[in-house]
Parts: sequence; C-alpha cells; structure tokens
Amino acid sequence: MATEPSPVNPTPTELPPKELADWLNESVGGTLMEPLGIRAIEVGPQRAVAEFEVGPGVLTRTGYVHAGAMMSLADTIATYLAVAHIKGSYDDLDRFPVAIGLSSQIVSNVQEGTIRAESQVVHGGRTLIVVETRVTSGDGRLLASVNTTHFVRGPRG
Repeated sequence: MATEPSPVNPTPTELPPKELADWLNESVGGTLMEPLGIRAIEVGPQRAVAEFEVGPGVLTRTGYVHAGAMMSLADTIATYLAVAHIKGSYDDLDRFPVAIGLSSQIVSNVQEGTIRAESQVVHGGRTLIVVETRVTSGDGRLLASVNTTHFVRGPRG
C-alpha cells in the first residue's frame, strides 16, 4: 500500500503574512516583546505591522508612552520585516539582520489607546537593509518616524 508523501513544512518566512505574525507572537516568551505586549499583525517581505496597548508597563511617570517602548516596537517590527525580506531565520544568527543604526524623530505622544508601527523596506541590498517605520496612535496620528539599518552577515564558512 502506497503512502502519501508528508506535507513539507514551510520555513516561517514562507508563511502568509498573518500566519507568520501568529508564529512570531507564539515565540516571544521570555523576550522584551512579552512584557511590552508587542504583537505582530502581519509580516511579509515588503511590509510588516505590529502594535501594543498603552498601559502601565509602557508609560512614564507623567503618564505618556515611554519613548523606549515606541522604539522597541519600531525596532522589533523592522527586524521581523528584515528577516522576512531576506527569507532568513528568526533563530539562526548566520544571516540574521542585525540592527546597526536607528534614527528616530518623535513628534507626538499619547496616554491611552493602541500604538501601531508599520514598516516597509526602502533599500533591500545584499548586506544592508534599510527599513522605514511609522509609529502611529490608534486614530492614525503620527507619533514617530524611525529608520533602521540592518547588516546581513553572509553564511559562515
């Protein structure tokens, strides 16, 4: 009796954007993304989106979102995007795109709601990937503009 071939498990970057986001959300335990409540919404090779809810874990003493929390959100989703862009691995450092530059302009802030980050690749070279991220409030108001540069190492050996 012939057996059917087993289905090939796609590498995570081959998953559709919403499924890849779900896979990433399941793997944040023990990382900074967990206490900040960062959750990916979609992650594809050209665009990625993530968000977190404003609450006690991300606020300053004045009740506004901490700039570091906004930058963590932007850096996280930009890195997720860079990995998907090169069809790399989220676990193997051989070709993991390491952030080597981050430039940010914070233009506003909020005390409640949802903070959303949308990233897009603006340069996708062989060893450098530049990602532009817009951080917005739940009503779409721009809070920060963040540009990151990621260095992609070649395979070892």
